[in-house]
Amino acid sequence: MTSPDYYNWGVPQREKPLRTGLALHDTEGQQSSNSARTKWFGRAAMLIGLCLACSTLLKRHFYGFSGTPSDEYRVGDIKWWPCTEPGSAPGAECGYAIVPLDYFNASAGVAKIALGRYKAKGPSRKGSVFLNPGGPGGAGKRLASASGASFQRLVGEEYDMIGFDPRGIGETEPRTQCFPSPDAHSAFIANTVLERGYDVGPNLTDPANRNHLIQLQRDADALWQAQFEICAETMGDTLRYMGTSTVARDINFITSLLDGEDALINYYGLSYGTVIGQYLVNMFPDRVGRVVIDGVVDAIAWATLPSYKWERYWQTSTDVAYEMFLDDCAKVGPSQCALAKNNHEIGADILRRVESFLADLYYKPLAVPKATVPGILTNGRARLFLLGALESPPSWPSAAQAFDQAMQGDGTDVLNGVRDAQYLNDLERSAVSCNDNKPFPAPTPEEVIDEQLYVLEHVSRFGLAVVVSEPDAGCQFWPVTPPERFLGTWNHTLRNPMLIISNTADPATPIANGKLVQETLGNSSRLLVQDSPGHCSLALPSICTVKAMRAFFADGTLPKEGTICPVDASPFPLHDAVHVYSDEDAEILESVRHAAEVVFGH
Repeated sequence: MTSPDYYNWGVPQREKPLRTGLALHDTEGQQSSNSARTKWFGRAAMLIGLCLACSTLLKRHFYGFSGTPSDEYRVGDIKWWPCTEPGSAPGAECGYAIVPLDYFNASAGVAKIALGRYKAKGPSRKGSVFLNPGGPGGAGKRLASASGASFQRLVGEEYDMIGFDPRGIGETEPRTQCFPSPDAHSAFIANTVLERGYDVGPNLTDPANRNHLIQLQRDADALWQAQFEICAETMGDTLRYMGTSTVARDINFITSLLDGEDALINYYGLSYGTVIGQYLVNMFPDRVGRVVIDGVVDAIAWATLPSYKWERYWQTSTDVAYEMFLDDCAKVGPSQCALAKNNHEIGADILRRVESFLADLYYKPLAVPKATVPGILTNGRARLFLLGALESPPSWPSAAQAFDQAMQGDGTDVLNGVRDAQYLNDLERSAVSCNDNKPFPAPTPEEVIDEQLYVLEHVSRFGLAVVVSEPDAGCQFWPVTPPERFLGTWNHTLRNPMLIISNTADPATPIANGKLVQETLGNSSRLLVQDSPGHCSLALPSICTVKAMRAFFADGTLPKEGTICPVDASPFPLHDAVHVYSDEDAEILESVRHAAEVVFGH
């Protein structure tokens, strides 16, 4: 049953924010690293001890926005230069824009938003399209600097592609850095429930299983509280400025810098990027140009419900994708899918074997001495691995191979895969989700686990895996209040309608979310359905989907109501299948694959 505060239509918007103002000095800081996580977790105590010892230094070095005037950076400055980072596309530009740190307080300081640009081709430039890969925590600059040509092929060559690192993320300053280094953060969560996942017994009605999960939840709560107290010490009030409302204002502000005060906002966002899109169109409905959201998160729940209540609504397609994975595996047989053992079984047979192995791991974890970081494969980690595979159908053959090896006693590839999938360096995700989330009474561990047991029994086997793979919990301990927390209204009439794209079996953002957004916005939106598993339409290429999106960006043409696009690839491609495509369609397919590689890493 829907919570009474699930829809919050009538919350008034804030007063008009600052558009111009101060000139403040920039504070230099080391760039965020994407280096591999720590190799040896025995250093945990030493590294964590450094957190508080270094807190004064961190605040002084990274977060010293004092309001002192400077000629170096002024609000409204924007600068470009040729990208030189490895992997940059020829002709791509890198740069930054200087925006108010706080759009409601001119004395707060400035923020430096990292940008990438891939310029439009030809004389008929239509403006800029802002790109966001999701997360929160995903850096978006590279979408333009490394893959601008591919995204142009998806939306139209007449637009500049603008990638940006949102507040607190990537190269944008100030960045969210609560711990001295990514290694220190990894050491903090190593071998805790926040890293290894929740181990769930096979009998969901067993009181011992419930008691075990409640104790894990107590651990998780204490870990979140400790992390956020460290964050408050190292970053202080700087944490206030990382929320989605502020990111939406940044896009609005930078659009004016790039294209003029009267320019419309164009945007393509995936996954969490759809939350930005929903904030954007409802905060600035009269400025909406061409906006596409793909792989839809329900922004109303995101803003108004505590995260432990999301899974009931958001995991409704997860097990559908799980069963598709195993059904497809059975259809192609053992020659292409290692989890299949003969050519006569069905997906349900494979499902029973996989679930039996997961149940065994609950009682006896698997030793994995040859992993990059040696350890154990637990029930929780194995479930996390499968969840990650469901989001990326092209990975299904290799995921099946790795999981079959684990079932035979070698969990190396599975354990490595789980750890490689962790993309966060610090608490940059929490700084977004907790600033966005409306304050709520702290739930007891019993309340959280009883809700999750309901989800496990009635919605999805992966409910508690999502709690770890999508770390948005613990916001009852968040130490700051943002200058703005957008809570609606969510049903504005938009200057131009928004295009919504949802997959039929998206394990992370179900089609139900896309339908909800369409129902909420009514005639100001149109839903396009892609008939495929995987997270977002880029999970498997569809010429139909791309052509519909290009037509929308070209002149606002919407697909017919009820349009369902097929895909032009299979997770398990048949060796003897031959497809002949036109040059245009072949370019589209290659562009989708390249864009997906940049966004999702597959």
